[in-house]
Amino acid sequence: MSIIMVMYLRHFLRHWLYFAVTLILLVSVGCDLGATPEPIVVTATPPEAVLPSPDAGGEIRITATPELTHTPAPLPTPTLPPQDGISAADRALFNGNYTLAVALYECVLSQTDEDVQLHAAAYYGLGQAALREGLFQQAVQALSQFIDRYPTDPRVVRAHFLRGDAYLGLFNWQAAIADFEAYLELRPGVIDSYVYERIGDAYLALGNPDLALENYVAATNATRSIVPLLALRERIAASYSNQGRYDLAVEQYDAILSVAENAPYRASIEYQAGMAEIAGGQPDVGYARLQAMIQLYPETVGAYQAMRTLLNAGRPVDNWLRARISFANEDYGDAITALNTYSTEVTTLPAQAMLMLGRTYRELGNYEAAYTTFQGLMDQYPQDPLFGEAWLDQGRTLYWSGDTPSAINRYSALADERPELPQAPEALWRVAYLYENELGNYEQAMATYDILGSNYPGNAWAQEGLLDAVSLAINLGQIERATNFYTQLANTSDGENRALALLWLGRLYAEQGQTELSQQMLEGAADADPGGYYSLRARDLLSGEEPFTPPSAYQFDFDEGTALAESEQWLRSTFGIQQEGPLYPLSDTLENDPHMVRGRELWALAAYDEARQEFETLRQEYSDDPLATYQLAHYYAEIGNYRTSIEAAAALIIMSGVSTYDAPSYIARLRYPIHYADLVLPNVETYELDPLLVFSLIRQESLFQSFATSFAAAQGLMQIIPDTGQWVATQLEWPDYQNSDIYRPYINIRFGTYYLRWVLDFVDGVPYAALAGYNGGPSNARNWLDSSGADLDRFVQTIAFDETERYVIRIYQQYDVYRHLYGVEE
Repeated sequence: MSIIMVMYLRHFLRHWLYFAVTLILLVSVGCDLGATPEPIVVTATPPEAVLPSPDAGGEIRITATPELTHTPAPLPTPTLPPQDGISAADRALFNGNYTLAVALYECVLSQTDEDVQLHAAAYYGLGQAALREGLFQQAVQALSQFIDRYPTDPRVVRAHFLRGDAYLGLFNWQAAIADFEAYLELRPGVIDSYVYERIGDAYLALGNPDLALENYVAATNATRSIVPLLALRERIAASYSNQGRYDLAVEQYDAILSVAENAPYRASIEYQAGMAEIAGGQPDVGYARLQAMIQLYPETVGAYQAMRTLLNAGRPVDNWLRARISFANEDYGDAITALNTYSTEVTTLPAQAMLMLGRTYRELGNYEAAYTTFQGLMDQYPQDPLFGEAWLDQGRTLYWSGDTPSAINRYSALADERPELPQAPEALWRVAYLYENELGNYEQAMATYDILGSNYPGNAWAQEGLLDAVSLAINLGQIERATNFYTQLANTSDGENRALALLWLGRLYAEQGQTELSQQMLEGAADADPGGYYSLRARDLLSGEEPFTPPSAYQFDFDEGTALAESEQWLRSTFGIQQEGPLYPLSDTLENDPHMVRGRELWALAAYDEARQEFETLRQEYSDDPLATYQLAHYYAEIGNYRTSIEAAAALIIMSGVSTYDAPSYIARLRYPIHYADLVLPNVETYELDPLLVFSLIRQESLFQSFATSFAAAQGLMQIIPDTGQWVATQLEWPDYQNSDIYRPYINIRFGTYYLRWVLDFVDGVPYAALAGYNGGPSNARNWLDSSGADLDRFVQTIAFDETERYVIRIYQQYDVYRHLYGVEE
């Protein structure tokens, strides 16, 4: 038996009965499910499957059918000790395996010797499982049985809420209202705001906007976190406006403005409030509001809308303000009109207005007028801070017009004639860039980068230029010149750039046989940016460690009592905490905080998004309190709110001023956890993956938040895009698959580990290339690997996508922490 499986089984015993152990027990004896009263069967109807098109980018290019397949076996009919059955079912429910959860809950119900408490838990669990699966009728059935059979159970109040949600799914609005009202009667003053909003939604669906509005107002009069409260107020204001009750709409908008801080959002709300005042018969008040708003937030979309409204109404708008608003919103024609009019109102056009006029001409393609305007600014305002900006803009204008040699000359003149200007380093960088990328004059480009680095040591443009020069020199095979550029960078930078330069100097000297000098450079790199990627790489090169080398063994079980004691002693000494006894339990202050009270109730009702808002608000409110932050990190991890727990642990370590490596093990493991180990460990055993690599990937992808969705529509713990999910489902012959299944942890981790294994095989088993392929597309990773060879440092330089380069670097850093925390070296 492998090390991973041994650790896996030990981890299961520590956490009751997880999935694999459950299956072993399930097949031990039979259980007559036919005796279960009105069993609930969870199924799913898949959409028509569509495989992804072959693509060299982020999609999958299928070159061979993987041998790994999986056909889930039919669930056995189990008999388990009832308490173990409930625990296993609850865990299956948490992992998104609703079919298994239902089977286990039904097993408990089929026992002949009824245990009231366990049977109640089973009915309640059945209702939760069906609701989360979207089987609303079955959820209503199970929850109704629970409410009828166990009317004194304390969970009855929550069962009403859950059944209300199920009725919403069935469009049975009146029944939903009745259940939500029952919840309010049984448990008032806890999450009233959220319940009233649901009742309002139901009345709106019934076509009763008055009662809907009445309940929405009740929701705002109760309490909740700021962000959802503001969204609710917007809905109420819109409803009032639709009813012609504009004064009440304005009240809601003003309530929003009393707490909102984001400038674009405030501008939008001010605009809506002004329009409501105008529509409500108070035009002077409304227009005055719009006038005030555009002066405060001229660069927002709301300001542009307000300006157009004012102009259409014949209301005056200052022409300089109008130009700023139009330019910011890319209405360049109107900006020109406003600036030309403004020029007739002033004796001399200010430098800022001239700069904007020149840029506006350029945006409209009038390069000659743009260049002339910039020159006018320079002639009239030679001492103005915008003088250098106008000079740079002349170079940009020449380049945009297609005259690259003249652009180079203009940039060069700036650097030669006015080297003291803050824009001079950027001008030199642009000269070198144009020589390299537009004219192909690599020698002149490198010479210019060299001058830039020498004349402006430590400047950000100079450091970027030296990095560009290094890449160019290496591509041209000019190793000695590359060495000089790296030396220059190492001597004029610190942190990450210094570590990068010293790392590569160490490598270049090693290739030249200068072992002692190489050792010195690598040791310097290892010390330059502790915990950073290039310092870690230097350390691994010094030790001869291959990238992503797994430890000799893994430790996933810990003496948490000892670990907690060590952590709390560290907290006392680090932060001067005087409290006696255990520190991890929530304080009375936190226990009774309204955000905690609401968040805990919402979490129990599986209203996770709303609960997370409350929990995150609470974390932020105590962000300067190390003891509260520690308690919240511990509590959130215990209930499964993993992302917020990780953020709290990270904040605590940052407050302490130490690195994660030097923090106590328990707190460090809160920041770099192994959540869902019951799912990860058997899957990495199946697909022969390093568990620490998978945990690092999950942390990078989602911070262990199972419902995470990226801007690219990647979903779940391992951030699988829909087409990839469908492709993996086809390869695994996964029955009844639909895209929403990917949010279920047990499916997401199975699919994600399968796909990572497939990509790993596709790139010859090179871990860093597999990570690049997981993020940036397998075919791209294959191409980068072919270009760079099996050399991590060259591979990272070859990656064409900034996001993918950062992805590989960050997982390398995280993997090192995971190896430190969970690896055992023999």
